[in-house]
Formats: sequence, C-alpha cells, structure tokens
Amino acid sequence: MLTRAARGWHYLAFVLAFLLLAILGWHGKRTQEALLANNRSVTQSLEVITEVQAMLSSLQDIETGSRGFILTGDPNYLEPYTLGLSRLEQNRRALELQLQGRDFPGRPWFEMLDATIAERIEVAAANIQHRRDAGLEAAVERVQRTAGRQLMDRLRGLLNAVVQQERSQLEASNRKVAGTTERSQQLALLGSLIVVLLFLAALWAVQRSLRIRHRLALTAQAGEARIGALLEAIPDQLYAVDARLRVSNLSMGTSPGPTPEVIEPLLLDLLKQHEDDPVRHRLWCEPQGRRIFEVRLVSTGLGDHLAIARDVTELERSRESLRDQEAFLRRVVDTDENLIFVRDQQGRFVLCNNALAKLINLQPQHIERRLPDDIDPSHLLMPLLVGEEELRQGSGELRISEVALTDGDGQERWLQMIKRPLRVSAGACHVVTVAVDISQRRRMEQMKTEFISTVSHELRTPLTSIRGALGMLVGGIAGPIDDSAQPLLAIAHKNSERLVRLINDILDIEKLDAGRMVFDSRCCDIRALVEQSLFDMAPFASEYSVSVVLAPQASPPNTSATVDPDRFAQVMANLLSNAIKHSPRGGTVTVDLRADGDEVEIGVRDEGAGIPDNFRSRIFQRFAQADSSDVRQRGGTGLGLAITRALVEQMQGQVGFESSPGLGSRFWFRLPLQAQTPAGPRPADAPSRMAESEGRILIVEPDRLSAEQLAEALSRHGYAASIASNVADAWALLARNGVDALTLSAALVDEDCGAFLKSVRNQPVYRTLPVLIVGLQPQRRETDDSTLQGGAVGVIDWLQTPFDPTRVATMIQACLPQPGARHRILHVEDDEDLRAVLARGVAALDVELLGVATLGEARQLIETRRFDLVILDLVLPDGSGTELFDALARSVPAPPVILFSALDAPVVDSRLMLRQLVKSRHDSDQLVRLIQQLLLHWPSGQHNDNHEVQT
Repeated sequence: MLTRAARGWHYLAFVLAFLLLAILGWHGKRTQEALLANNRSVTQSLEVITEVQAMLSSLQDIETGSRGFILTGDPNYLEPYTLGLSRLEQNRRALELQLQGRDFPGRPWFEMLDATIAERIEVAAANIQHRRDAGLEAAVERVQRTAGRQLMDRLRGLLNAVVQQERSQLEASNRKVAGTTERSQQLALLGSLIVVLLFLAALWAVQRSLRIRHRLALTAQAGEARIGALLEAIPDQLYAVDARLRVSNLSMGTSPGPTPEVIEPLLLDLLKQHEDDPVRHRLWCEPQGRRIFEVRLVSTGLGDHLAIARDVTELERSRESLRDQEAFLRRVVDTDENLIFVRDQQGRFVLCNNALAKLINLQPQHIERRLPDDIDPSHLLMPLLVGEEELRQGSGELRISEVALTDGDGQERWLQMIKRPLRVSAGACHVVTVAVDISQRRRMEQMKTEFISTVSHELRTPLTSIRGALGMLVGGIAGPIDDSAQPLLAIAHKNSERLVRLINDILDIEKLDAGRMVFDSRCCDIRALVEQSLFDMAPFASEYSVSVVLAPQASPPNTSATVDPDRFAQVMANLLSNAIKHSPRGGTVTVDLRADGDEVEIGVRDEGAGIPDNFRSRIFQRFAQADSSDVRQRGGTGLGLAITRALVEQMQGQVGFESSPGLGSRFWFRLPLQAQTPAGPRPADAPSRMAESEGRILIVEPDRLSAEQLAEALSRHGYAASIASNVADAWALLARNGVDALTLSAALVDEDCGAFLKSVRNQPVYRTLPVLIVGLQPQRRETDDSTLQGGAVGVIDWLQTPFDPTRVATMIQACLPQPGARHRILHVEDDEDLRAVLARGVAALDVELLGVATLGEARQLIETRRFDLVILDLVLPDGSGTELFDALARSVPAPPVILFSALDAPVVDSRLMLRQLVKSRHDSDQLVRLIQQLLLHWPSGQHNDNHEVQT
C-alpha cells in the first residue's frame, strides 16, 4: 500500500514538473519576441548615430584640409578637403533614409542643415581661392573675418540634437529590455527551482537505496579482486595477526614461505617491543632454511595487524659480496704506492688510495665524495686534475710525462701521470688517474748526469796528460827509447787510445739518451764523405792487414743528403772498424754506394765468419758482443752499433744488416736524398791576412737588430759585412761568397757555437780563417737606447778533451809566424800534469810558455806581460776561463785563444762565454777597434797537415 502511494506521488510530481516546463517555454518565447523588436530599434538608432558621426567627420576633413592649405599652401592638404566634399553628400542622403517616418527631425531641420552646409562649403572654397590669389597673410585675415567657425558650431548643434534624440530612445529601449529580462529571469528561476525540486524529490526516494546497495556491491567486488590479485602476484609472504594474537597466512603465491607457527614468535615480539611505532620491521633468519627475510608489521586500525615477509637472501648476499669487493679494491689500491683516484662528472672524488691521501697528509675518507675546493689544502692537488674536461668530451687517454707538485710536507715531487675515461652504466663519465712517483728516478738521473759530468772532466783531463805523455815518448820527443821499452810504450799508448774511445762511446750514449747530442745537419755529398772515411780508416786497416776499397760501380747521379758530416764520419768509422776487426788478415772490406728511389744506401761488407743466428736480435743492443772470448784481442766496448743506429735515426735514416754463416756480413744504412746542391763551403782560396781598411766579414748573429748595428759600425771602418741569423744561412753565404773573417755569436739558436766552430775548422779552406766569438747586448726592449754594446775574443779553435798535445803543439807552430822575436804563450790549466805535458810538447819550438792554474795568476800575467797566444781551459778552480776575456781585450794587441773544455755540455760553456762577453759592454767604436785589432794581428801561418786540428 505504501509503495503504491509513493509511486502515485512520484507520477504527480513528474506531471506537474512537465506542465511548469511548458509554461516556462511559452513565456520565454514571448520574452524572445520582445527582445528582438527592441534589438531592431536599437540597431536603427545606432545606424542614425553612425551616419551623424560620419557627416561630422566629413565636415571636419573639409575644415582641416582648407586650414592646412591656407597655412602651408601645399596642395596635398586639399586631399582630405576633396574627399570630405565627396563623402558629405553620401552621408547626407544616407541620414535622410534612416530618419524617414520619424517625427523628429522634420523637413525644416533638413532644410536648415542643407543651407548651413552649403554656406560652410562656400566659405571654405572662397578661403582656398583667396589663399591662391592673395597669399597666406591675406587668407588668414579673411579666415578671421568670415564666420566659418560659427557655421561649424551651428552644424554640430543640429547634428548633436539628432544624436541626443537617438540616445534618449536607446536609453528608453534599454530600460524596457532590462525590465522584461529581469521578470523573465525571475520567472524562469522560480519555475526551474520548482521543477528541479519536484524531480529531485521523486528521484531521491527511488534511487537512494539502489545507489547505496550498488555502490557497496561494487566496492566489495573490487576490493576482493585487488586483494586476490595482490596476494597472488607479490612474492612476499603476507600474514594476519588478529585481536586474539592468532597468526594466519594470507599468501596465495607459489613461493613457499615460513609457516605461521615458525614466524609467530617474531611477530608477537614485534608487537611487544614496538607498540608506538606505526611500521615495525626487522631482518630475520629462518631457522630451518637459513633464508633471510625482511619482516614489516603494520596496524590496520581495526584491532588487527598485517605482516609482510620479503625474502632478501640474494640481496643480502649481493650486498655482502659488494662489501667484500669494495674492501678488496680498497686493499688493492691502498697497497699500490702509485697515486690512484677516480673523479665523477661533477668533479667529486669517488675513490682515492692511501698514497694520494698521504700526499696531502689526510685520510681517504676525508677526500672521497668531496670536491677539490672542499679539501684543505686543495691547491696541492690541482696539478693532478688537468685535462679531465677534455678527456670526458673525447676518447682515448691522456699521458703526461712529468708533473711537478709540492706535497703536504713541502717536498717537491715529480709524477708521471695517465688518465683514462671510465663510462659507467648510468651514462656518466668518470676519469681514472694513476700517477707514478718518479722523484727518485729524477734524482737518480740527476746523479747520473752529475756523475757523467764528473767523468767528463775528472777523467778526461788526466787521460789527456797520459795520452799526450805516451804520444811524446812514442814520437821520440823525450829522446831515444830502449828497444825493450818500445813494445811496452806502444801497448800503453794503444790502450790509452782505446780508453779514449771507450769514454767517448759512453758519453755519446749518454748524450743520445738525454737528447743533448749536437747535430750540425746540412746538405752534403755522401760519396765525398764516404771517400774521406775510407781515407781516414786506411791506417787502422793497415794494422790488421786488411784492405778497404770502394766498390767499382756506377756512381748514382745524385748522392746529396742532409747529414751531420762529423756524425756521418762516426757512423762510417764504427762500421768500418767492426768490418776490419772481423775480417781475416789479407781480407778486403768493401764499401758500396747505391741510390734506391729517394734514398741513398751505404753498405760495408766484410769477409768474416758472419753473425750467429742467436745473436742477430741483440746486435744493436748496448754492450752486445757475439763472442766475448776474443774481446781483449779485437777490442771494442759493444756500444758502436748502438751508437750507430741512434745516430742514423737522428739523421732520419735506417740501419740494418745481412749475414750468411761463413760468407761474412754486410751492414747498411739508408738516408733520404736531397734534390738541391750541397750547401757546404766552396773550395775557395785560403783567406789572406786582412788589410787595415778592407775585408769581407760574415756576421753570424740571431739578434737581427744587433747584427745590423755591428755591420753598420764595421762599414764605417771600411769592412763589407753580410749577416746570417742562423747556421743554415751562414753555410749558404760561405758557399756563395768568400769571406775574410767570421764573427760568431755565442747565443746561436739552432746550434752551439762551439760545434759550429768545429765544423768550420774541419773544412781545410777555413782552417786558418779568423773567427771571432762576439757577444752583443740584445736590443729587444722599448727601454733600450739602441746603443751597440758587447765584447769579442779571437778563437783559433775550440777543443774537447781528451786531445792530443802533440797536435796542439803542431797547431801552435803553424799559427805563430816563423820570423821575428820569440813568441810568448800563456797556458791557463789547473791540471799540473797536463801543463807539463804541453810544455814538453812545445819545448822544441822557440816560444816562451808560461803556465798558471788559476784565474788570479792569469790576470796578473796578462796585466804585466803581452802574449801572442793564450791556451785557456774553460773550467778552473776559481771560476770559468771566460772571465779572462775582458782582460785579454784590454791587451794591445789582443791575443787569440785556443779553448779547451772538458765538460760534456758545450751549451753551458757557450752561455758562460756569452755572459762574459756581454758583461764587458764595449761600445760600438771600442768593439769595432777590438775586432779590427784582432783581425790585423791574426796569425798568418798555414797548416800543412789537413788533419792537425781535427778533434
């Protein structure tokens, strides 16, 4: 019964609702019609106002155009005037059409409007014409007299009256529309509310219970499905702990977990120990299977709890393995004495070992995971961090041979460093750095260098005395030697020569390793050098009864190559001496020369037993000997072939050998050919002694400004000077133009001046060429006064010890003129034995030889006596021999010198010489007079033996 009554009321509510909707629709239609009529009225009023505004705009254009033309006389201003006239008529007709059927304005209004417009146009036209006829001032005066302004005000008044009337009608229409709209809105709102209420009342009662029951059913089904899927999908074990503390397993997965009975004690313990913690968890090891579980317990809020047990056995094992690997890596890198560290892309230290931490007196944990700026002291690490940004952007590796830094104790350290990028799985790029401490190695190299220098000086000097004394005895200078003593002296002299070669080989190897070997490379004729080498080795070959010949074959059309003649001769001497010593008596050593493409090959073939197969791989190694049993018989150090390979490679060549057992061996080396003509000194006439006001001087000076100043000063004294800024240009000028003297800078860039002087003296044509070593003050600063300053010393030759004192005696005899007074020579040498040997060597000459050991003694003699020649050792106990240059320059005439140097570093001697010459600071006139004096008194003797001055 109640259901039927409720259902009837629901139907009545629906009928009333639909009836109200129909009424509301009819009322809305009427309201819409009223609004449309009002919109048409509003549109018409707006069109009238628009036309009035258009007429006012046209009148304004007429006014503006006429006034602009009157003021400026520019016809362009008549364009708006003309346009306004054409539009005014159109606007007038349009306005009349819009106002048809209206009570206002009437016909009289239009007539007044037309008359006023015509009058205004007439006034404007008259003003324009008057401007054209009478000019600006008359036109302005006419404008002021006429009533143009009053006419415009009258027109605005007429038109504004129409606008005001239309606006009044618009306001009335808007008020009417607003009233109608407001009533319609109120009625629609009221009706809508009633309809909505009726519908809501009907639907609410019916649908309320249905919605509730349906929602609950869906929620229950969804929750059940989610819980089922969750329980089945997750590998974790789920347990429920009810209010009675009973544990049940909720898991539906396939992986077996601990039974509720096994895990129950843990869950109850969690409930007791962590009552205030919303989430309680613990790592738990299963008693039976020894599996590790992470157990979490959480309250449901309904008096029971849920527990999740996750199997983390593999994860824990991985973590433990990772910890073991980290500990292993830490032990490995900490055991390494090299500096090892890794930085990430942001620059943080990911890893560093104890060696790096100890460098700055820290622990690794104080450096790792920090930026360099966060580490104190960070500046000590900065030299190790160079180049990492470029390495991350590119690929490959970065190697730095030497990095200098200061450790935390203030000690200087030298490191050899390598950096490599490390791409990690996240896409970032780390940089791994390994730095090897080479400080000890550098100290050892320094000690080695100092030892070699000591050997060079302390061993060469006494060896020179021994060699010279034995040479004099063998040569008979000390008188007849008993026949029984002759073999002993010959053995001693021979072994002293062998010791000289041994020391020279050791020092050459050291210079090649250190990159200090001086090469005077220039274009030379290889065939001529080979023939000279054969000539030089002929005496040595005769000692072994071996012939040395050049193969009779067609000479290549071009045998020019860029080589150092002295080093080439050293290579040939090593190969020829080996071939001679390994050939049988009466055998022949054959040298062949052939061109192969752009290379020239020189071969040396012997008739020995050949090279054993097991020795071929070591033949170019140091101290290598195929058979050491006959080393004492044949001699040699085992360094010759190692030096040969190094020298050939330095001259851009290759070296190799061919050998057959019992048929001898052929050693060859190849050098790249040159297309141009050799740039060596041309065989010109020997330079003659220079007159006082004539001569050709070649200035070899790298400082162009100083060289030009010296050339200008020499030209004022009658000398013709040419300038070469480097050794290559100097050789070219020597080959092209004959010179009478050479000034040589002690500051050459491309070669040491001592090596260049030696190369010059090795050329027979320049054996007696006056050579002055000149030191000039460089002119490179803006504060320089451009005044030429410097010093000069005449150098007969520059010899490296050990040398043969008998050859020095021969050189002295050739240098000093034969007739005249007895010549005086000063020998400055700290080694008493060497002074005695040299004194004995020149005893047969009619000269006075004074020997001193120190700079002080030499200065006293130079100040009190005049010397014709000075033999000067550059290394003395109380300083450098170059300190005597200034005292020699003050002597009149200044004597030339023969320089001795036992140091194996000619660059050091050159720098000392340059410093002393510049230090003398002679001005241009004094310097030129010193040069002129040296040239005028230069020894004029000639060497008879082409090999007397070679060292």
